[in-house]
Amino acid sequence: MSTRNVTASGREFELVAEPPRTSLTDEAHTLWGFNVEVREGGQVVAVKTCFVGRVTVQARHPEALAGTAEDIAAVVHQMAFDKIEEGLAKGEVDDALVFA
Repeated sequence: MSTRNVTASGREFELVAEPPRTSLTDEAHTLWGFNVEVREGGQVVAVKTCFVGRVTVQARHPEALAGTAEDIAAVVHQMAFDKIEEGLAKGEVDDALVFA
């Protein structure tokens, strides 16, 4: 499980990502989806349902697509964490869909 600690608007958060899920296909995966819990003081204060597309990964981290499932998971989690951190800095501490 990937995690990141974030300070936003004077508050301390921990982001905890579930493993990414993909649809069953014989073709290359085009979308990864997973939840990220936003925790404050150990309590879940929001759940962000995240989606990261293959085109975005290919544009920013093409090496991940040639790697293992763990390589892809690390990249899509970091991309989602970046987007969530931006939202937290704006005070967006609520359940939401996140497209990274």
